[in-house]
Amino acid sequence: MKTLLPTVIFCLLIFNWTEPNLSYANESAEFPSVLELKHQSWEVLEKQSEVESRPGLKPYQNLKREIQVVKYRLRKGTEFIFCLVEYDSQLDTIREACDVSQEKAEKRFAQ
Repeated sequence: MKTLLPTVIFCLLIFNWTEPNLSYANESAEFPSVLELKHQSWEVLEKQSEVESRPGLKPYQNLKREIQVVKYRLRKGTEFIFCLVEYDSQLDTIREACDVSQEKAEKRFAQ
């Protein structure tokens, strides 16, 4: 029993040290967020903002929820990236999707 405890502690420490290096299937490291792209010297060429009214989610389906959609077009050298950022007022969440075309970025939201 006395040798089991140090062994368990050692295994837990190794697991905790290696866990942040794991990659998860749901996380896409292909394109970073708009803020990270700006830090990497990407230039915002175009920014469009609009507010959409959508039906509320249960149990508030009778209420309207406001979705702010911001579309970015960024450039670095000869490369271009399109990013969509959505803020959902009901869920109080922000979602981002970036890709080489606006259509592909929109498809990322559907997934």
